Amino acid sequence: MTNAEQPLPTHAASAHRLRVLVTGVEQLEGASTARILAEAGCRVIAHSFTADAADAVATEITEAGGTAYPAVADLTIEADVDRLFAGLEERHGGIDSLIHTAWLPGPETAANNLADIAPADWGRFTYDHMAMLFLTTRRAAASMQHTSTTGTIVTVTGLGAGGAIDDTATSPARDAINGAVESFTMTAARDQTLDALCINTIRLSRLSSADVADALPPRLDELLPLLLVDRSIGSGHVIPAQPAYALVPS
Repeated sequence: MTNAEQPLPTHAASAHRLRVLVTGVEQLEGASTARILAEAGCRVIAHSFTADAADAVATEITEAGGTAYPAVADLTIEADVDRLFAGLEERHGGIDSLIHTAWLPGPETAANNLADIAPADWGRFTYDHMAMLFLTTRRAAASMQHTSTTGTIVTVTGLGAGGAIDDTATSPARDAINGAVESFTMTAARDQTLDALCINTIRLSRLSSADVADALPPRLDELLPLLLVDRSIGSGHVIPAQPAYALVPS
């Protein structure tokens, strides 16, 4: 069955009280993801590379009646990733799910053509993104295999330059990372040591009825809580989704 044919159940069980780590809340899509999951009743750990951003999102969720905790780490550094998860295991008993939306500024912020990107910038950009995806996924999987019965890892792709959900704003660098992330997801899903986990990618894009033959894909705020609790979806899928309203610039 292809990704496009992969069926989605019509409803999701409650995600209430699941412990969910959302990476990269300093960006629009990460902050929106954290809010969506808090509204679904999850206990959100709002990660950022900076304390100010993590505190701001966690405070906003808490003041709105949800449950959220800030967390700070440089996900490109193995020791920092280990420190982050050790703290989550000590304070919260681990996590049930990881939603990875984190990304770092690079040559895509200028929407450069390949000819305009310095090789050193390209190398740093690609290395940093794949390092943080690898390190975070591996450490989250190890934690969930020992502490969780849910075990869900979801990465988010389809983001344009500056984090906007705008296909016209993508760049060679951002497109390359999106493709690499999706390939890594399918590779991790085939890892026999991770069979107990559901590992998938959400690919965001703006679509209209003219773009698809059948029904439009679900919105991010509809899909995310579903992926946390419905294991019938399986692993290794790149699932299309429309951005939630909070991700669409007015």
